[in-house]
Amino acid sequence: MSKERKLQLSRKEWIVYSILLFVAFVGLVFVVIGIIGDYLPVVASKNWVRISEAAWLTNWSPLGYRYWGIVLLCGGLILFSLALVLFSRESDRDSERAQRRAKRLAAMNQIEAEETKAE
Repeated sequence: MSKERKLQLSRKEWIVYSILLFVAFVGLVFVVIGIIGDYLPVVASKNWVRISEAAWLTNWSPLGYRYWGIVLLCGGLILFSLALVLFSRESDRDSERAQRRAKRLAAMNQIEAEETKAE
């Protein structure tokens, strides 16, 4: 008989996962905007993506929307995977600790039961 294990996430996990998935989503949006800007069928002076890229993004970085999107998407997903690994290790450690504690308590109860039976 196997018990279904409920997925319980701590508040810290929810916050970390949400932030990292948001970063990855912003990266995906930037990639899409960059692709749209490359293939938008309008003259260059009316391409809103190129204009916004030149207005604020290329002032401090030589990369455009597409490349910043790739950086954010990859970074967010790599950090998300790392967070999953770290939180799963912590969860495994806690469950193993609880199992050891339960075994010790069961053994102590069995010893007490044998002692009371012997008296």
